[in-house]
Amino acid sequence: MNMTTIYFSDEEIQELEEFKDGTLAMSVDGEELICFRILHDLIQGRIKSADVSRNELLKSYVQLKGIKDTFASMDFVDTTILESILMKSRRFILSELAKR
Repeated sequence: MNMTTIYFSDEEIQELEEFKDGTLAMSVDGEELICFRILHDLIQGRIKSADVSRNELLKSYVQLKGIKDTFASMDFVDTTILESILMKSRRFILSELAKR
């Protein structure tokens, strides 16, 4: 079991997978949306955290926070799982950055 599996519940992993699939090749303001792909690939063990650059980790967190904030501004969207993913991602990313 890799470290990221410890952080995220099955429901959160499923949510990340759905967002990853729904945002393939999507960009915002000319920047590719990478947060869901990177987090999902880390959880699935397709990549190791050491293979993800510091910049990509930070960019993933910023993108995830922006998406959560956007959805939270919509009254009809429940962002409970996304908020949990954001909190756990922050903890995971800060832990990874502290190791470097």
